Amino acid sequence: MNQGLRLLFLGFALALPSACSSDANVDSCQPYDHDAVAGGTNNVLLTVSDTAFGVGAPGSGSTQRNIAVENSSVVKLTVTNVGKKPHSLVVACIPSELPAGCPQTSCFPDEANLQPIDPGDSVTVTFDTPAVEGAYQFTSAVDGDTMTDKDGNVTGLVGEFVLM
Repeated sequence: MNQGLRLLFLGFALALPSACSSDANVDSCQPYDHDAVAGGTNNVLLTVSDTAFGVGAPGSGSTQRNIAVENSSVVKLTVTNVGKKPHSLVVACIPSELPAGCPQTSCFPDEANLQPIDPGDSVTVTFDTPAVEGAYQFTSAVDGDTMTDKDGNVTGLVGEFVLM
């Protein structure tokens, strides 16, 4: 084999592993899906009073404050303030538990975070949930709506998006 052909072959051989290894890194950043189900569309009604979040329509009497949906799904969320003062909704990020070199946190998109909603008003937003499964805490960021106890637990207007 002549020298030029040998160098061309060697260059080609060296190029292949780097292309494959970058594809492998992309795959290693895909989170594990425990139930092997993802996607779908969810219409979620959520009320917020001066004391609690509740999944369901206003007047439903629901005390369930956690929303369970699939990861990588579309959520159409309608939040109704049944309280006497404004309340917001802010979803916290969680650790992704992905390998080094991958994103280390998983967050809901900005559209999921709502500015204060006046009493009697409703706000509807549509967004995609993250691929990383887990419990994403949401709170109201309005002063006085939440408190942190001595153990670091947040109380008050608190709920969770549980991605399965």
